[in-house]
Amino acid sequence: MARISTKAMNNIVIFSMLIMIALFNLDTLLPKPSTAQTQSLLPADAYILKIETDAGRIERNGQRWRQITDNSEIAISPEQQINAWQAAVLEPVSSTATDFSNSAPIIAVVWLAGKSDGLVFAFYQAEQATFVRYENSWFQLQQSALATLIPWLSDLTYQDN
Repeated sequence: MARISTKAMNNIVIFSMLIMIALFNLDTLLPKPSTAQTQSLLPADAYILKIETDAGRIERNGQRWRQITDNSEIAISPEQQINAWQAAVLEPVSSTATDFSNSAPIIAVVWLAGKSDGLVFAFYQAEQATFVRYENSWFQLQQSALATLIPWLSDLTYQDN
């Protein structure tokens, strides 16, 4: 049987360690996808307790929903409103074409069961789209309209910048 010299054995150990380090760090060595993925406005398994804005709220009342607002002419049922929140999708955008620095957002807080903090969304209505600021990132609202998510806001106007 052939003997391996000490120098050869040291080289084998060194190369083995380098291969192990590369394997353990393989996820950091591979390129990351450059495009952000769309995401649901709310988590798929979210159990909604309440959605609040400064003009009104929708809250769970037993097995049903009720809208509490000063606007008595809401054309959308609470169930339709909740379905719109669950169906809404956020598409990432790098920046918005409209400058919203001088406009106040429509803030909505969604309270979910099992979460101590609510999810805070800042909605900005533009002429052709609704933009959402969530967790310091910009998104465009897809598959739902702001007027469906927050139907008690009858004066949803857009920015003309």
